Amino acid sequence: MAAAGRDGGGGADPPALRGGLDHQHLTVFRAVMRAGTVTGAGLLLGVTQPAVSRFLAQTEVLAGFALFERVRGRLLPTPKANVLYAETERLFAGAEQVNALCRRLRNEEPRPIALATVPTLTFALLPAVARLWHETGHPEPFSIHSRLVGNVLGLISSRRADLGLVIGIPRSLPGLHNVLLARARTICALPKDHELAQRPVIYARDLHDQPFIALSREEGRQVAIDRALQAAGARPREMVECPMSTAAVTMAAQGVGLTLADAFTALPFLSSVALRPFEPSLAVEYRILWPEGVQAPFDRPALIALLRAEARTVLGRVRAAMAVAQP
Repeated sequence: MAAAGRDGGGGADPPALRGGLDHQHLTVFRAVMRAGTVTGAGLLLGVTQPAVSRFLAQTEVLAGFALFERVRGRLLPTPKANVLYAETERLFAGAEQVNALCRRLRNEEPRPIALATVPTLTFALLPAVARLWHETGHPEPFSIHSRLVGNVLGLISSRRADLGLVIGIPRSLPGLHNVLLARARTICALPKDHELAQRPVIYARDLHDQPFIALSREEGRQVAIDRALQAAGARPREMVECPMSTAAVTMAAQGVGLTLADAFTALPFLSSVALRPFEPSLAVEYRILWPEGVQAPFDRPALIALLRAEARTVLGRVRAAMAVAQP
């Protein structure tokens, strides 16, 4: 903020109104949103409180609507301010990415590989893949974007990510290459002291009247499960609907209830929950996506092969753990 100086008179005055918000106005607005007070925003920006107040007043004039209400010395954003802040954050994130790109080009560093992935695979697959990628001599770092399925598809479709790792999508999507990563069988995850943990297989009918943690219906994870339960005449007592399957297994470990998972979801919890095969057999597919017509600046076939190999390793580890733990 060049215009808002550190002089003893309270900083430089804002520039004359020119009919639109500029970078300085958005910088001040963003700081006030983050700090909640004019004084805190001044500390974040290294400018005086009067300078922040003047820029903030001008920002409201240029925006054409109120941005804050004063309540007990704090500035509470209006609903319109929250909408503006979300867009402002996207703009600043884009600028930061451009600056990072300039730094890499200046230093002749390899471009990071942007991986958009569902959270389950962020935990279960990518740590080992990242290590093996560099151990095998590949110089590119990873830039990981952990998102829900719809957001992963958006990042791939807009070519803001190089590879996408998703679950539960059609095998053909316009404009995208789409190959199988792994097929995983649904398993039951339940507290270790649960009465059903003594059984070698959990059937859908066994879930009747049991405390249950449902998976995301928004992403379709729960749809096939609901059908299987209905066909078996089972009506569990749904305690939570959880969009993140790893969080659902965490809740099972804490005794909230039982849930249905797969090997990738269950991998971090092999010692904290009981895992049993579930019938009827339900399979989920994890798939790899990338945009059509895009030349990858990295060895894409090698990375896909590495992802698939590590996926097979995860499936094998969980099968072995379940075999050892069978009652």
